[in-house]
Amino acid sequence: MSKKYSKSDLMKLAIDEHLKCGEFPRVGVVISKSGEVLSTGYRGETRGVHAERIAIRKLTSEQIQGSTVFTTLEPCVELHDEQAIKSCAQLLIDSGVNEVVIGVLDPNGTIYSQGYRKLLENNINVSFFNRKLRAAVEEETFEFGDIHKIYGCGKRRIPVVHSGTSLEVQFSEKDTRIINIKWATLQPNSGCVDLSSNNGAVRVASGASNFGDFTDPLVFRFPSHFARMKKGMIAIVKPSNTTFYVLIQLIEIFENDIIFKWEVRNDN
Repeated sequence: MSKKYSKSDLMKLAIDEHLKCGEFPRVGVVISKSGEVLSTGYRGETRGVHAERIAIRKLTSEQIQGSTVFTTLEPCVELHDEQAIKSCAQLLIDSGVNEVVIGVLDPNGTIYSQGYRKLLENNINVSFFNRKLRAAVEEETFEFGDIHKIYGCGKRRIPVVHSGTSLEVQFSEKDTRIINIKWATLQPNSGCVDLSSNNGAVRVASGASNFGDFTDPLVFRFPSHFARMKKGMIAIVKPSNTTFYVLIQLIEIFENDIIFKWEVRNDN
């Protein structure tokens, strides 16, 4: 007789699957029926194939019908009308699953809450991991753990919805100095978004197009608590009580999200 698991245990099994991933974002899936595990999958188990699809491929159409799918990350949606491969959300709908239990919503603004909504609109029951397990998933799903923290230098795509997205910019993984920033008031039709921090901490690097164009952030005038950023603009965030500053350039604006890059520098 097959072992039966509680809903909480099945969530934990999905987390075990996503910890097998060797790439980010990590995703793990468990498909069950009546508490029994039917199949599992994780991103990277088969190169280039999403975890939901991997787990579904291990089952017959009869087995998948009426099942419950535990996935650590919100299922993806179609990014454009001509997409050749069916999205994971659509695959789950077409497979006849009864319920999808989600660990965390995808922070990618193009997908954020869209997979969740698509499942609901197609009469799929949707619930979420409990708060403690959601925190565990969030810590291990994305590179460097917390999606609201960035380190050193890099480039990231983030959603800017509702009240905005707050981020901690940490100097490095070992150096815990932090500057807080926030992206808000995304206006895609106007091509702008607001970057804010402490009062007087934000300066626009007028005329600069690359981080290497200047060495001293204080040469730029008119410090404020925010900058209305357009594509290509560079801002410097340097609160008065910090010993470093962060350079931020807006790379691209979309309907619900942005791409930006950043670089931290010591204030010598």
